[in-house]
Order: sequence, then C-alpha cells, then structure tokens
Amino acid sequence: MSIWPLAFLVSIFLAFTFFGVPVFIGMGLASVVYCLLFMGVDALTTIPAQMVETLNNFSYLCVPFFILAGDLMNAGGITKRLVVFSTDVVGHIRGGLSHVNILVSMVFSGVSGSAVADTSAVGSVLIPAMKEEGYPASYAAAVTAASSVIGPIIPPSIPLVIYGMLTEQSIGMLFLAGAVPGILVGGYLLLASWLISRKRNFPARPRATVKRMLRSMVDAGFALCMPFIIIIGIVSGIVTPTEAGILAVTYAVIIGVVVYKELKFKNFARIFTRSMLSSAYIMAIIAGAGIFSYLIAEMRAGDILLQFFTSISTSPWVILIILNVFFLIWGCVLEPMTALIVVVPILMPLIKALGIDPIHFGVIIVMNLMIALFTPPIGFVLYLATAIAGEDLHAVVRETPPFLIALLLALACVTFVPGLSLWLPRMLMG
Repeated sequence: MSIWPLAFLVSIFLAFTFFGVPVFIGMGLASVVYCLLFMGVDALTTIPAQMVETLNNFSYLCVPFFILAGDLMNAGGITKRLVVFSTDVVGHIRGGLSHVNILVSMVFSGVSGSAVADTSAVGSVLIPAMKEEGYPASYAAAVTAASSVIGPIIPPSIPLVIYGMLTEQSIGMLFLAGAVPGILVGGYLLLASWLISRKRNFPARPRATVKRMLRSMVDAGFALCMPFIIIIGIVSGIVTPTEAGILAVTYAVIIGVVVYKELKFKNFARIFTRSMLSSAYIMAIIAGAGIFSYLIAEMRAGDILLQFFTSISTSPWVILIILNVFFLIWGCVLEPMTALIVVVPILMPLIKALGIDPIHFGVIIVMNLMIALFTPPIGFVLYLATAIAGEDLHAVVRETPPFLIALLLALACVTFVPGLSLWLPRMLMG
C-alpha cells in the first residue's frame, strides 16, 4: 500500500479547482486522469456507473426540501419577526444590536441550516440597522459573519444531513448532537460581543415591557416552532428525514402565505429556481464524490491513513487535534460541502479504529468547516458580510480576532468534552 495514488488523485482535483474548474467537474476529470494512469481505459466505464449508484438513495431527497424550506421561510417574513423578538429580549444590554445579531442567527439556524443563507438574511436586515445606530460597519459585518457559523450546527443542518448519508449515521442523532454545541458557540460569541460592547461603549436600546416582549414572542412563535417540529418528528420516528423536509416546506408555505401573509405566489418561481439551483449543485458534488469514494476504496486509502496516523500517535485526542488543524485549513481551500464529501469517506476507517464516536466526529467536522468559512483571508461568509456592509475587507478582518478566538474555544470544548454533543442524543435516542 502506498499513499502516492491518493496524493495524486487529490492533487489533480485541487489543481483543477485552483484553475477555476467547477468542483464536480474537477472531481470527474481527476477521476478520469487517475483511471487512465493507474487502472486502464476499461475502468472509465465505472465513472458514470458510480455517479448513478451514489445518487440512488431515497434519503438524499431531504436535501432539496430543507433548502427550499429555508428559502420559503426567509421570503415569508421570518427574519423581520425574529429581529423584533430578539431585540425585545436582549436589545437593552450594552451593544444590544450586536447581541441581537447573534441571537437571531441562533434562532434562524433552526430554519435555514445554511451559513450563507443566514449571512444573507440576517445581514441584510441588521447590518444597515447597526450602522444607523453608530456601530462601525466593519464590526457589524464581522459579528454577522461570525454568528452565521451557528447556522449549520444547530439543527436542522444540511451539512449534518450530508455527513449522515455518507457515514450511514442517524440523522436524528446528528441533529440532537449539534444542539448543545450550537448553543455553546452562540454563548461564546455573545460573551465576546458583550466584552467588546462594554469596552467601546456601544449603544443600548430601551428595555422592552413584558407585554411587548410577549407580543413579539407570539408573533415570532410560528417561526420558533419550526425546528422543534422537524427534530421531534425525526427523533420520535414519526417521519423520515425526507418526510421531515416535505413537512418543513408545507409548514413554511402555510406560515408565509396564510399566517404572515408576506409570501406571495408570484415569488414562488424565483424561490423555487434558487432552491433548485442550490440543490442541483450539492447533488452534482455528491455524484462526483461517489467516484472519489469508489477509487479511494479501491486503493484502500482508509488503511493507508490508519497506518499513517497511528504511526504518529495512537491517542484519539492527539489525532483529533491533528484533524482539527487539517479541517480548518481544508475548509479554507474548499467550500464546506465539497470539503466534507471528499474527505469523510477516507477518514471513517481511522475514526472507527480509534474508537471515536462517529456522531461526535460529525459535529467536530461541521464546526471546523463552518469556522473556516469565517477565517481570513478566504472565508466566504466574511466576504459576503463585507459586501452587504459596503466596507473594506481589511477593516472587517481587523474585527475578527475576538470572534475567532470565541469560535476556537467552543471547538476545543466540543472536541475534548464529547458529552457536549453526545449527551442529548444518548438521552433521547439511546
């Protein structure tokens, strides 16, 4: 066994990506080159077969439904109501809108499951509001980008769904495993926001009355209930993940059209088109990754990596530290979904051999890849929030260190205290 075939396959793929080739095409081309050099022309017939075989899984249907549900809820007036509710709860604290930004992201994450959707929806509302109240645009962009990291950690989470499909782990257990770490991330970010706000004397809003707070909670109640409906349905076994996605879409349409009355039928074509394109992109990456997984299995890459890592250390904690560093860098090179799909099948034999719980490991991976989205100089949500704020990127990057430290502290806690992610799923699902 040699590590060079694996290194060659990944290097060719990264080279195509570096030159701007779309990710799923780069995977296919890298696989073609590998087959020609290492397996012969006859092996090329396995490429389309493996693409079809990978997608031949009914459970993958939940991905487009969750994406569509998030887009529908975002267009249906949910963000505005969550902002009002969060402002009534924490707006009176020094730096109120900064805390509101983080709290809204924590709640909105239970709807979208996407960091990019979170940044777009929350940032478009709160960044202008923060600028009007005197917050620096660079700070508003930084706190928005940092808080969007929570989106794919707190359930429902599209990356956790993909991880569950790749590793054949329970989606319900993964969702439950992300709940406490997601809240922990939000808590650390709120602490960082509070310390910065006190130091810079950021403004605070008048304290809301109990009556007003109750009214805003009732107004946002339908939105707040959505993640609980999804999670309870999956965990209890009443619905499968795919059926939960359909339930979420149905709920989003009813709330947006009948209750909030802000979701217009004339906008459905635009919403469905955007969701369809996002879903097609993810499914194309999964199909391309199917070829990768097949070739990696053929070259016994899992055994190679097991030997390599165990030659360094047999301690699961040391290996987890190494993998954390790797995923933080890997997530800066590729967007999260691609980074997840390419590497997870390779690493699972190592994880199982070391006795690391796959549910715990899934949460660690997703946290790493989300933090990488925020990490300068490549973090995509950082660029997106900067564009919404109309600010210079260098100014925004200077505001990131306190939030980056908070995110890394949360990652360290989740990595070295498995109970933070495993307590809830073990208690509720055994």
